[in-house]
Amino acid sequence: MRAIIVASGRPAGAKAWESWARPGDLIVGADGGAAQALAWGTAPHLVIGDMDSLPGQARAGLTAGGSEFIVHPRAKDETDLELALSYVAERGCQEVIIFGALGGRLDHTLANVLLLALPRFGAVQIRIVDDSEEVLLVRDGGAVTVDGRPGDTLSLLPLGGDARGVTTAGLAWALDGDTLRFGSSRGVSNEMTGPTARIAVEQGCLLVVHKIGGYHEEEK
Repeated sequence: MRAIIVASGRPAGAKAWESWARPGDLIVGADGGAAQALAWGTAPHLVIGDMDSLPGQARAGLTAGGSEFIVHPRAKDETDLELALSYVAERGCQEVIIFGALGGRLDHTLANVLLLALPRFGAVQIRIVDDSEEVLLVRDGGAVTVDGRPGDTLSLLPLGGDARGVTTAGLAWALDGDTLRFGSSRGVSNEMTGPTARIAVEQGCLLVVHKIGGYHEEEK
């Protein structure tokens, strides 16, 4: 089963939503993200959070549309997005697409990205996406394939320590069993040479950031 979670960060356009959404997806709104899903013409099956960022009018429309609500107190230990991820993982979803997790407050963006590395989500393939970027994580002994275009930028960033045995295919600057050191910028701004790229890691966690269409030179 696949889930799509819509958080309340920087919204993506309808085109991005349409490119990722599939019939049969479990749609979950993380608090105010449910209003964004409504703007795309989709009422989430479930809305979860403390409801501090969900407008009352949107909540009324969601209720009328049959959305289920799981309301948590504002004083809690998890963000609304973490609650949503825990919910879909506990229900056996093996693939999760997250919208609205980037942009806005830096602390929220960092916390959202770091959720990918939580051990309890180790069996779940999670992607954070928006109009022009996708973010995913490769764990010990794992590999991912990224679909894109020649010239797209891929940055490889170790999380929580060094990433060892990093091997890539389809990138301009290839790695073959290399070690990327935690905190080093060595893996920033690689480029895809074809429609797909593959990244494998023997040990550690490696964050893969795919900028669709690449970056302008002055941004590197």
